[in-house]
Amino acid sequence: MTSIQMPDPFASALDAIFTAPGSEVAEHTSIFGVQTSGVRIIRSRNDQMMRLGDAPIITGTHLIEVRKSQLPDLREGDTIIVGQIGEDDIFTPVEELVLTGEPVGDTENLTWTIGAEPIDASR
Repeated sequence: MTSIQMPDPFASALDAIFTAPGSEVAEHTSIFGVQTSGVRIIRSRNDQMMRLGDAPIITGTHLIEVRKSQLPDLREGDTIIVGQIGEDDIFTPVEELVLTGEPVGDTENLTWTIGAEPIDASR
């Protein structure tokens, strides 16, 4: 008797989220030089309140979320090149980010969230 395997509902939901409007295509390069293309990310720019003495300071933070199935090992110092896929299926780089801090996994252990800062192209 052959059993029919049902699709994982969490994986299906993540696929939908990471291909929906607001997600972006990217290429990842580890600090060891290993490159991964076709990665999908979701970026957010949250404000975060910090304190300097008694004074509250609002700072902007850049965060990206990526599926662990695409990038199981993220490290501070890795780079992400965010781009676009044209009609000819060619990846065109738009912005380069360096990952900052330690990646944090979600409750279901399906995604990473990690800080990211734009790399100044003029340096």
